[in-house]
Amino acid sequence: MDINELYNRKSLFAIRNVGNEKVLVPIKNDIANMTEIFTLNEVGSFIWDKIDGKNTEEDIATAITNEFDVDELTAKNDVSEFLERLNTLMSIHKTG
Repeated sequence: MDINELYNRKSLFAIRNVGNEKVLVPIKNDIANMTEIFTLNEVGSFIWDKIDGKNTEEDIATAITNEFDVDELTAKNDVSEFLERLNTLMSIHKTG
C-alpha cells in the first residue's frame, strides 16, 4: 500500500468535521452515497489529516506518539491497521 496513493484517493470522499471526529461519505460519479457513511474517531481523524502527500507512515506514527498518550509500537500498529482499512475502503469506492 502506497500512502501517496491513499492521499490521491482522498477526494473519493466528502468529509465533514463533527467535534473531534470526521464523517466520510463516499462519492461516485459526483453523487454522495448516503447509505454508506463512515465515522473516524479522534485518532482516525488525526491520521486522515496527516495523509497529506508529504508524511510517511513513520511520520504519522511519530506524530501520534507526540499528540496522544501512546507508545511508539502501538502508534505504528494503529497507523498500519488504519491505512490498511482505509486502502480497502477506498478500493471498494473507486469512481467508475
